[in-house]
Amino acid sequence: MPALFRLVAWLLARTLYRLSVYGRGRVPRSGGCLVLCNQASYADGFVLRAALSRPPAVVIDEPEPSDKALQRAADALARGRLVLMFPEGRVTRSGHLLPFGPAVERLLALAPAGVAVIPAGTEGLWGGWFSYHGGRAFRKRPRAVRPHVGVLFGEPVKTPDPSPPPPPPQGEGEEAPSRPPSVSPSLPRGGGWGEGFPLSAPNLRLLVQEAAADCAVRQSDYVPLVHRAFVRNAVRFRNLFRPCVIDNAAGERILSWGKTYVGAVCVTDYLRPKVAADAHVGVWLPTGLGGALANLAIAFLGKASVNLNYTAGTDAVRSAVRQAGVRLVVTSKRFLLRVPLDLPPEVERVYLEDVLESVTKGQRIRAFLTALLLPGWVIDRFVLGLHRHRPDDTLTIVFSSGSTGEPKGVVLTHRNVGSNTDAAIRTIQIRPDDRLFGVLPFFHSFGYTVCLWAPLVAAATAVYYPDPRGAKEVGQLVRKHRATLMLSTATFLRFYLRRCDAGDFQSIRLLICGAEKLPVKLQDEFRAKFGVLPLEGYGCTELSPVVSTNLPEITADGFTQVCNVRGTVGQPLVGVAYRAFAQEGREPLPVGEDGVLCGKGPNVMAGYLHQPGKTKEAVRDGWYYTGDVGRIEPEGFIRITGRVSRFAKIAGEMVPLERVEEELLDLYGGGDRVLAVAAVPDESRGERVVVLHLPEAADRLADLLDRLGDRGLPNLWVPNRRDCYPVEGLPVLGSGKLDLKAVGELAAQLAVK
Repeated sequence: MPALFRLVAWLLARTLYRLSVYGRGRVPRSGGCLVLCNQASYADGFVLRAALSRPPAVVIDEPEPSDKALQRAADALARGRLVLMFPEGRVTRSGHLLPFGPAVERLLALAPAGVAVIPAGTEGLWGGWFSYHGGRAFRKRPRAVRPHVGVLFGEPVKTPDPSPPPPPPQGEGEEAPSRPPSVSPSLPRGGGWGEGFPLSAPNLRLLVQEAAADCAVRQSDYVPLVHRAFVRNAVRFRNLFRPCVIDNAAGERILSWGKTYVGAVCVTDYLRPKVAADAHVGVWLPTGLGGALANLAIAFLGKASVNLNYTAGTDAVRSAVRQAGVRLVVTSKRFLLRVPLDLPPEVERVYLEDVLESVTKGQRIRAFLTALLLPGWVIDRFVLGLHRHRPDDTLTIVFSSGSTGEPKGVVLTHRNVGSNTDAAIRTIQIRPDDRLFGVLPFFHSFGYTVCLWAPLVAAATAVYYPDPRGAKEVGQLVRKHRATLMLSTATFLRFYLRRCDAGDFQSIRLLICGAEKLPVKLQDEFRAKFGVLPLEGYGCTELSPVVSTNLPEITADGFTQVCNVRGTVGQPLVGVAYRAFAQEGREPLPVGEDGVLCGKGPNVMAGYLHQPGKTKEAVRDGWYYTGDVGRIEPEGFIRITGRVSRFAKIAGEMVPLERVEEELLDLYGGGDRVLAVAAVPDESRGERVVVLHLPEAADRLADLLDRLGDRGLPNLWVPNRRDCYPVEGLPVLGSGKLDLKAVGELAAQLAVK
């Protein structure tokens, strides 16, 4: 009978999906074996049966299995059989892994020693007909016909001998003390774990999450390239006349999907002879239609775009151009009047105004008729030749903001951006009827991936405005166009609180903030005025960039999944794994311990431009070393507590500058950033803490410093009153994020006066 079930599962899985299985050889063909897997849909059971090399004797997928069911599974393991378990106990409602229940620990306590525990992860099932993505399971249209689905089996770990060490000799009539129930066996070395890891549900959850990320890396070969996905969306007849881009940079321009496609093709034709020998093409344009068309055209040509940071200094821009070997920059005359571009004369400029003047009516008609009459796959392959582009071709080079040093070029491939865009769409659940308000610049990695490509891939509408600081205009445009999704930063939210009307953001269903910490007080103030709770997300350029996000709670079929824990940055996106590592030696740490956070998945960058040494240092065994300090909490939420670079070493002790800064801002209240904390050299103690503050905070500063001790901060961490300096303004980057490099330089200048 098990063989018959396996045959039926195999036929069903192969009929519904294009199934790939990785690491099947890691499942031993004999002996007790426990396979743990995530549960993304109701199809997981038969897909896993089809993927396994031998049929499971017992399958456990209940949230609270009975003692009898667990004993039955333990007996099967003792007889050398395979047991399949879904420790979440339920199908995820959000795509995030649910917490693993205590049943897995109870089963391992009953299982004999030497049982192989194998983590397994799936990719491609979340978003399908059997999942809760986009609505209740079984009650929506399938996303695709026979989608690609993958299953990966990770490295096995062996359960240790749970028996306690021999007790010391007992006196006559005395009983040996029993093993305390709170003490659990530890994972032996293997599977990426060090000695002494408790064999707990949260730690096993990390193993399953890593297996799912490894599976996502393998399956990323099948993720559509973003520019090819745009073409397929744009030429569908139902989309041709729908709004694709609403640009508010200079008045209001609404382009349908058909017109956006025509515009991108015309820019492509104009640029083709000019960039024939170039690998990288610069872009000096604000957030808007022009920037979108330029990036689309550069992608169509198989080149990599370099969106230059127009809020950075001349030295940073010249450095980016020099490092990337940019010979041509796409810009506009109108934008150059506002933001001049100072580059060497050998760097050619192409003006969008000239491109538009050169386009004939015949070109536009011909391109539109192509979109109207030909199917997407024909245009993709035979008209534009996009089938020649490969997942590992470079799509863009994003230069870091230079907040802590000279900008580094982060090389992101089609695989990186495409998989991250797809994961963001599936996790945030961006729909075609959404209107995403894009205000972050395209030189910012969040702006590039989420504001530019996500709506083009999801067939949603992008509403652009180039100035995130224009609070009044932002509020009015969100209200006018009834935007439903928005990305922002805590700094920009403070602008909107002061200048926007209460009804401006009532259409927003999801507002996610990144780039800097989002204070809980600011969240409450924003919700009190606008009725929208901003949620905190997280990412970094080297991870393409979205890593994790909080989401609203989701209730379906009588179960509510908690997706938002304030003070955290949420849980990783689908297909992304996150873990804390020790700063010295980079040993993985158990759940709950603070360390340097590292990310893994298909979104990990290809490397730093022309810097293989730094790339090797930053990426090891597929894990990117972020430099952020924090921990993974038992429920899977990520809590960031600081940065490695934001520590001062005072008298041999490490002082977290971000923690001191957060405590001072919390004591000050009001949600505004009125101060920043830095470290400067000190002859007697190595370094000392310095506070830069705005004039309005001067009167309260002494009281704030006195109250730091009440917050439990050691005296060594508390800045001295003489090390507080007034400044007219705090340096910030174009994203609104604190410019750490400029803050440090300013602090060093003031401290020597």
